[in-house]
Order: sequence, then structure tokens, then C-alpha cells
Amino acid sequence: MTMLQAVRLALEVVETGGMRHRGAVSMARCRRVIALGGEQWRAQRRSAGFSTAVQSLLRAKAARRKRTLMEIRGVTARLMRAVPALSRRRVNSITPRGLDTMLTAHLPTPRQREKARVVLHGLFTHCIRQGWMQGCTNPAAALRYDIGEETEVAPLEWRQILRLLRTARKGEHRACMPALGLMLWCGIRPAEVERVQWRDLDMQERVLTVRPRHSKTGGCRHVQLCPALMAWLAQAVSSNPPPEARICPCNWQRRWKRLRQAAGIVPWPQDVLRHTYASYHAKRFHDFALLQMEMGHRSAELLRTRYLSMRGVTAEHAAAFWKRIP
Repeated sequence: MTMLQAVRLALEVVETGGMRHRGAVSMARCRRVIALGGEQWRAQRRSAGFSTAVQSLLRAKAARRKRTLMEIRGVTARLMRAVPALSRRRVNSITPRGLDTMLTAHLPTPRQREKARVVLHGLFTHCIRQGWMQGCTNPAAALRYDIGEETEVAPLEWRQILRLLRTARKGEHRACMPALGLMLWCGIRPAEVERVQWRDLDMQERVLTVRPRHSKTGGCRHVQLCPALMAWLAQAVSSNPPPEARICPCNWQRRWKRLRQAAGIVPWPQDVLRHTYASYHAKRFHDFALLQMEMGHRSAELLRTRYLSMRGVTAEHAAAFWKRIP
């Protein structure tokens, strides 16, 4: 190092410590600035690159559902394609402002940005646990994107429920009866019902177990089998299926679409059976804590704002819905 370089370096230390305009330079303060800079540099060296952190997270979550892993890969890969330098960037150098700028620039809708924020929050939480972000807070925790108010989804009308069940009893659609019953009387999500096996149904205890790997949220939950569903399953199944067999028949998506079309409910509102379950449950039992638990919601807010639409649901129909097959 030349004398000129040494002087310039000393001046930078003085300016960094805010001592240039105070008229006095403290050697102790200069040493502290150097020490803090050295600690930051060493912490930076101990950190991991963004791409390395993503691969580590995927290995840690290898037991999770395919859809969860696909979402992590999809969000992170999209960001690394949009910002090539991101893959090598140290995770402890990413700030909330920089993260917000990146998401706003490359993800056009608030819903996409909020989904990416959730994925990245999990990634940075993993990095903190690995010690790659010492002294840092989770940069995604400070961000929130307004995706607008959840729109109300109405349940199926009583006549639509009757038509759907009558159609399902017909020969060509009978294989769909068990899965339809679980979605209608247990509120199981369409993606969840595809993973349910017969061993998940305890007929003696009258309960369905949605295992963590089969659940959208990754948590286990138990849903009671009502008398109407028990009677429906008795009609649908003539012999004891193998415990490891899936509830849904082969070519489920094609069969399910044909059943909906044959019942004349077109277009089919997304998750309408889950909304129907919630509305009839609330109308009949008025137990929102139980409903929240059986639907697998972490809070009651979504239940109140989006799922509980009891317009057109009468007390008479709600009683019949749970006690006997309509």
C-alpha cells in the first residue's frame, strides 16, 4: 500500500465514523469503525448465496408435498431469471427495500407479489436458522401486498345439490361418489381429496384424518363424518377397498368434470363444495371454532369474509343436509 492509499483509507475511516466535521479524530472510534467493518465482512463471508440457500431449503422440505416444492422452485427461479445477479447474491445483503423493489419490478400483480413474499419469508427464515443472516431480520417480514378484498362465493343452491347427488348415483358416475361425499360433507379441498386413501377413513370413530402431507397448509386435521355422509358412503361402496387405495378413481379429473357437466352446473365455481360445506355447517351448528378447526384455517378471518354465505340456506335444508341424504 502506498502512502497516498493509506491516507485515503484513513480519511474514509474518519468519514465513516462521522468525525471529519467535528474537529477532532478519536483513534478509539476509528478502531471501532474498522472492527465493525471487519465483523460485517466476516459475516458476509459466512453467508450463502441466494441459489445455494434455495437448494438448502428444498432439501430441508423434501418431505413436503410436490405442490409446495413446485411453488418454491417456481417463485425463486422466476426471480433469478429476471435478476441474474440474484443467484450469487449473499442472502444477508438483501434488504426489505431492495426486495420490495425487485418484486414490484418483476411481478405485475399484487397477488403474485404476495405469493412470492410468503415463499421468500420461508426461505429467509431457513437462512436465519442456518446462521447465514446473523444480525439480520427477515427482509420479507416487513412487506405486505394488498390483494384486495376476498370476494364472496355463494354455496350451491339446494336444487343444485339434489341434482348433483342424483347424477352421481347413475352408473357411469358412481365411482366419483366417495370423493364427492368428502368434498361436500367434509369440506375437503379438491387437491386434498385426490390424496386421501381409504385408510384415512375411520368408520368406527366416524372421522376422516387429513394427514400433514395431504393438507394444503401442512397441518393434520380431523373431520367428523356426519350421518348423511355415512349413508352416502354405504351406498357408494359395495365391498371393502384396500386401505392404501385412493378415494378418487382412475382418471379422476376427467370423470369429475363429466359429472359436473352432466349435473348441469356450468361454469363450476372454484371450491364451491367447500363453501357449501361451510355455509351449511354454520347455519346448522353455529360453532365457528369447530368449523375453523375442521376446515384447517389458521384464523377465523378468511372464514368470516369469504366462506360464510348463508343466503338461500334455510334451517330446514341445513338440518336435512347433515342428517340424511337429500
